[in-house]
Amino acid sequence: MDPREGQYFLDATLGGAGYTQAIASRIGEKGKILALDLDPWAVKNAEEIIREKDLKNIKIANSNFSELKKAAQEEFGPDIKFHGMVFDLGLSLAQLEDKSRGFSFKGDTLLDMSFAGEDKKGEVSRVGRILNKYEVSELEKIFKEFGEERLSLRIARNIEKHRQESPIRTTGDLEKIIEEAIPGRFTPYKDNIKARIFQALRIKVNQELDNLKQALPQALELLKPEGRIVVISYHSLEDRIVKDFFQQESRDCICPPELPECRCGHKAKLEIIKHSKDRGKTKKFLVPTREEIEKNPKARSAKLRAVKKLRS
Repeated sequence: MDPREGQYFLDATLGGAGYTQAIASRIGEKGKILALDLDPWAVKNAEEIIREKDLKNIKIANSNFSELKKAAQEEFGPDIKFHGMVFDLGLSLAQLEDKSRGFSFKGDTLLDMSFAGEDKKGEVSRVGRILNKYEVSELEKIFKEFGEERLSLRIARNIEKHRQESPIRTTGDLEKIIEEAIPGRFTPYKDNIKARIFQALRIKVNQELDNLKQALPQALELLKPEGRIVVISYHSLEDRIVKDFFQQESRDCICPPELPECRCGHKAKLEIIKHSKDRGKTKKFLVPTREEIEKNPKARSAKLRAVKKLRS
């Protein structure tokens, strides 16, 4: 991202404030960084860290990054442009380890999964309504589309069977239902299957992919020439959206290949930053090194993509 003194940055996913603090230390007192997070717990935690460290160049907004343009303009005015932006997608470590939030099957708590905190009507959260009300075909689609799970139909049918006896209310309820639907030959992979189903529901509840699709064009619009966007994704669905957007905006023409000449008039706005690693081989993304994965096993699936905005 190459942050320098006096520059303006946006952290679209505040989380534990790691990126925000690192950038803030590089841009100095004359620089500013705006950090966004939909999770009120993340905002509160970051505010305490910033207060303790007496950091004066950080602004925080309790906002979804799908509305990053609105948040940025409310904070800095309609003409704001940033030198760089970072998106660290998916769950923060704090969210994953907080068993009360219902993001993981490890533990038994009321189903929630909302980044915005508890999202409940009475005692049933949105994910609870999905599990207890959606048709089998709708559940199967969610598990296939957002979890890429081959046992989606079996699991959806087992959910329907169990909810006829009693409502599905806790992460423990859901874990048992998933495990019961897994054939014996898939038992060694049961934790991966559970993780994919929980991931699918979390993505659905928080509209994560739709929000990302909305955020990337706004990020490009608010970026200065030569400014950079860095995105770290953790599963193929997110990465595909980022990859496709970056590729599209780095081409002069996006017409279908069967057209004999360009009719779209599209002009490239971005340059994909390539990385030389692994014996000099050039790649369009970075993955963690072995040493990084040993320090933080949860980073093993991460992919980092970066682009630079072209001068007009």
